[in-house]
Amino acid sequence: MRWLILIGDEKFDIDTIKAIKHWGCVDCYDVSCIKGRYCVDFGTDHIFYDVNESIEDFESYFHKIPYAFPHFITMTYTCEKRVKNILKQNDFPKNIYIDNGLLMPIKRFIELGLPLH
Repeated sequence: MRWLILIGDEKFDIDTIKAIKHWGCVDCYDVSCIKGRYCVDFGTDHIFYDVNESIEDFESYFHKIPYAFPHFITMTYTCEKRVKNILKQNDFPKNIYIDNGLLMPIKRFIELGLPLH
C-alpha cells in the first residue's frame, strides 16, 4: 500500500473527502473499528482516508504550509492509476497541499504529472 498526506486549512476534513464523487466506486463507508477512517471501495482496489490528529509529525515543516490551523488526512491506496484520476477530478479540493515525500500545492503536483512513488 502507498500513501499521500493531504493538507488543508481548518475547513478541510473527512466530510470534504466524503463530498467527492469517487468515479467507479462500488461502496463508500466509515470504517467502524477505526476512528476517522473512510473507505472508498472499487471492488478490485480501495482507498482509505484517515484523519491524522497527531500533528507533531508535521511540525518540522509547518513554516512551509500557508494555513494557520492545518488539517491532515492520509490517503492510502493500492492502485496508482486510480489515485491519479481522482486527484485530477474537478470536485477534488484544489486549495490543499500534497506530501508524498515532497511538500507542494496540489496544482503543482498535478502539473508535474502526479509523481507518486
